[in-house]
Amino acid sequence: MIRRKKLLWLALTLFVALVSPALAVGKASPTQDETSNETAGVNNQAVTYAESGRYQEAINLLKQAITRRPEFAMAHYNLACIYRTQGRFALAIESFKQAVRLNPRFSDAHHQMGVSYNKTEHYADAIECLKRALQLKPNRADSLSELGFAYSMLDLAEDAIESCKEAIQLKPDLTDAYNNLGVAYFKSGKRTEAIESLEHALRLEPDSAEVYNNLGYVYADAGRVNEAIAAYHEAIRLKPNYPEALNNLGLAETSLGRHRAAIESLQLAIRLRPSLAAAHYNLGYVYSKAGRQKQAIESYKQAILLKPDLAEAHNNLAILFLQRGDRGLALEQYSLLKLVNYDMAEKLFAVIYKDKILNVGER
Repeated sequence: MIRRKKLLWLALTLFVALVSPALAVGKASPTQDETSNETAGVNNQAVTYAESGRYQEAINLLKQAITRRPEFAMAHYNLACIYRTQGRFALAIESFKQAVRLNPRFSDAHHQMGVSYNKTEHYADAIECLKRALQLKPNRADSLSELGFAYSMLDLAEDAIESCKEAIQLKPDLTDAYNNLGVAYFKSGKRTEAIESLEHALRLEPDSAEVYNNLGYVYADAGRVNEAIAAYHEAIRLKPNYPEALNNLGLAETSLGRHRAAIESLQLAIRLRPSLAAAHYNLGYVYSKAGRQKQAIESYKQAILLKPDLAEAHNNLAILFLQRGDRGLALEQYSLLKLVNYDMAEKLFAVIYKDKILNVGER
């Protein structure tokens, strides 16, 4: 009763957002006072620490620099870049905002803030930041590529394709532009062009785990499951702790009936990122296919706990409760589902009461 189409494949990934941004180094100047030059030195030492992976020490130094000199935009920018590298995007965005408030013409800060907004799925905000970066530096291929991705996620396919192509014209060897062009083509329903773009990205950068994951995603959507599995394995070989690729590999294995392998991949994805609601949901699906109802119910519950508006989880959990003869719990899920997807809820209601047909006029 739980349909195959209810699986949750993770969205295509944004390649450039996973690349650490370049930090900014300041220079001492005879025209600055001693405090300013000392602060620049602290900033530069923080950059050295960050480049060697000593992020917490770098953060501590940058906070000291900002305390000494709150108007030092470069220190705010570098702090934001470190937060972004660590995946702490909310903190990164706040620090980027400080940098551009202090220096409105700071193109790199506008660009990196756009990257962070893309990573957190705030695509309209990303577009605003990236357009500002391009106003300041019109020939930024990296900003055009990011802009293309944001357009794709808002289903503005033609704008996305145009932006990515413009990025490629400016910088023909920009891997992420081909990656994001592949995303744009895929979102517009052009699978063949998407595959061509992603394969070109891999020729430019053969060790890109993110592009392999995206290519696997498109292969799977095209029904080329074995090729998708091979692409996911390559992504995981290049980046072993890659929960999105493990999630997608689990789904590809499921489509071939390899439930044990699918469960192992999904469980590993969850161990790596316990907050990945899609992996919990998909694990519930695989458990249900394998006849392990109790584990399926627990997985769906965890998915809902992480993402309460996950309509498919409410629907499938209700179906499992019905299969166990508990209409009351099924109706609880129906009530919750109505709040997030009314049409799906009405179809579920018909399933719950399929054996209770009322005569005309009966209440």
